[in-house]
Amino acid sequence: MIQRATSSNPQWTALKAQCDSYIGGTVEYPTGNAYPNLPNIGQGYQGSSYVPALLAEGMCYQVLKTSNASAAANYGAKAVDILLKMSTSGSQGQPPCTDSGYGMRFYGVGMGLGYDWVYELLTPAQRTQVYTTANAWITAWETANGCADFEYAHPQSNYYAGYFHAKAAIALATYEDNPSAPAQWSDWLSNQFAVRVQPYYALHLAGGGWPEGYSNYASLGVLNMTLPLQEVKTATGQDLVHASAPYNYPLDSGEYAMHFTWPSRAYFDDRDTNHSGSGSGSQPPGTTQVGLFQQLVGALGYWGSPHTAILRQYLSEVNAATSGFGATDPWLQFLALDPAGAVSPVSGLPLSYFAPGLGAVAARSDWGTSASWMSFRAAPYANNPAQGEEFFDQGSLALVHGGTPLLLNATGWMVHDPNGTADENLIYTDNFGSFSSSNIYSGNRQEENIFYVRNMSNGTLAEQFGQFASTTESNQASTKVAAFEDGGSYAYVLATGLQDMYRSFAAGKAVANWAREVVYLRPNRFVVYDRTTAGSASYDQYLAWHFPASPTTSTTAASGKRLDVTYSGTYAGAMTAVLPLNTALTTTAMYPTSNPAKAWQVQVRAPATAVSQQWLTVFDLSTSSAAVAAAKPVTVNQGSILGVQLAAADGSSVMVGSTGAAGTPMTGTIAYTVDNLAARHVITELAPSAGYTVAVATTGNQQTITVTPGGSTTSSANGVLSFTVSGGTVQQPKYAPPVSGLPVSGYPRPYKG
Repeated sequence: MIQRATSSNPQWTALKAQCDSYIGGTVEYPTGNAYPNLPNIGQGYQGSSYVPALLAEGMCYQVLKTSNASAAANYGAKAVDILLKMSTSGSQGQPPCTDSGYGMRFYGVGMGLGYDWVYELLTPAQRTQVYTTANAWITAWETANGCADFEYAHPQSNYYAGYFHAKAAIALATYEDNPSAPAQWSDWLSNQFAVRVQPYYALHLAGGGWPEGYSNYASLGVLNMTLPLQEVKTATGQDLVHASAPYNYPLDSGEYAMHFTWPSRAYFDDRDTNHSGSGSGSQPPGTTQVGLFQQLVGALGYWGSPHTAILRQYLSEVNAATSGFGATDPWLQFLALDPAGAVSPVSGLPLSYFAPGLGAVAARSDWGTSASWMSFRAAPYANNPAQGEEFFDQGSLALVHGGTPLLLNATGWMVHDPNGTADENLIYTDNFGSFSSSNIYSGNRQEENIFYVRNMSNGTLAEQFGQFASTTESNQASTKVAAFEDGGSYAYVLATGLQDMYRSFAAGKAVANWAREVVYLRPNRFVVYDRTTAGSASYDQYLAWHFPASPTTSTTAASGKRLDVTYSGTYAGAMTAVLPLNTALTTTAMYPTSNPAKAWQVQVRAPATAVSQQWLTVFDLSTSSAAVAAAKPVTVNQGSILGVQLAAADGSSVMVGSTGAAGTPMTGTIAYTVDNLAARHVITELAPSAGYTVAVATTGNQQTITVTPGGSTTSSANGVLSFTVSGGTVQQPKYAPPVSGLPVSGYPRPYKG
């Protein structure tokens, strides 16, 4: 780092400028002015302004103490001043229990790192002051039934992440002086990390992600769950990332961040909590934060990821797309970014990614900024249920073309201005409000692209509905992505156990069974196949889909219903409800009181009430209405199947699936009839890695496809058979690109914290 401290390094010049900006100013006590003008320093929001100033001054001191002692002395003295104000106790200090211990992420982390970085400048009395106050913060956090009890109880939240980092930093930095530090370190290593964090993250966050909103708490949360591992390696030599029970989260996080950013690079998959004030000017909440990528470049480089050079290039593209939005603190930029670091093209990444912990799948047509892109999620609730930051969207799909969304994460989109705060309040009421038979928008969590079941009495809501925080540990939720693969021309996802995420009614289950299958037919078309079973045929059942503009409706030649969406003057795409035939579509602005409306919910209902339904829906991200594929059901001749034909000038496709139980391979012969056109065919839920014979019989303008077990056309390991039919000839593609992922041998492992 000393070698990088040159005038040609923009990270160093920015850091030194920040260090200089505080010299000559006053450092306020926590009870003083929280936001004074420069060169003065206040605590900001519960310590948020202390930490970047402290670590900047401490880093400038460390870098220059041998080459420019006089400048280093000024920086060191300022760092000590900040550290002593932070560690003040009594009437001028910060109570550790403020806001259930929120400030631990700043005060605790700052006292630990600051103690280490300016150790030689502290007198024995000052060292005692710092570690005594730090110990008090840890004690407050860990006290049974104390102020932070509900946060300490669970290892996944932004609160716990701050504690996790703080305890490691305090224990390591003060180990030789602090009588409590050896026990703190032992607990962090053998309990907090080994028993609580590592197994939980291996099970619930394998592949990365942050279930509290990526534009919300992810940047600091990810930092606090990754940087301590570097601190441990530096201080003790222990590599916990590559240990026999590995902690892959620092590496996975870089992969996840790239794959779950929109193709435009300017916006992130905006699930879960987003706050209306988290944007800046024309950049709304959900805008990709450059700072997250900056810190992840450092993490991937430190741990030797083969994708570090790609992430550097991706960071450059995000920075350009967002005009540097949300850059991290100068001290962390200087630590993480090497101006001489190699870069590699983003096109070196696979086109899809599966994060098994959160059950999150991302796939795209290519790595260009105008690509088509999907995100999907299906897994048990992973965030601390008492935190309330993860929302209730398991099984939900989002679709985007470049920077134009077709299918929204409505909870992230609606907090955009104008009147984002008002809509954020409506979202909160919908998620966490009390039941009201007269207000359907209170407590029913109905902003997601999922299956809903309502118990109505004479047209009035009788019970609360929607999903809840169903976990593996407390509710034995079986929700998962049961199958995923990328076959090159297609990507396939099957989610099962989604019924475990739903509230029950007084009479029993609201949703008895739900499986969702998504077949992405590159580059622009997505087939969504839902098999649902409600608790009673008398319940109101519907699929909900959310769009950024009110769609226009037309009826297809095959009695399906098609919606076209144009957003802000750009054609966003289309949705066609293929099966059941003659569905009823109802469009409602979300919410009726929103002004202006920013999301429109389309409810799709079957024409006949039945406990079980099979729904086939097609989404098309073509750039014009004329390019949208004409969708109609296949004619079934043999076997328990259904399917859809998509006829389009830019290439036709056929998707066929099983009407049996999700995840159960079909047996025997199947046959179906489609129009006589050249098309690729994708058949799901056949026997895995099995041979089949595909025969084509053409009669006039139709062709019948018969698929019989036994033969040379082979299904994939997940039972997907893909082939093309042209001129009566069947061909099977031979190449499938690899899927990006970092598998962990021996996991998932049950959480026992």
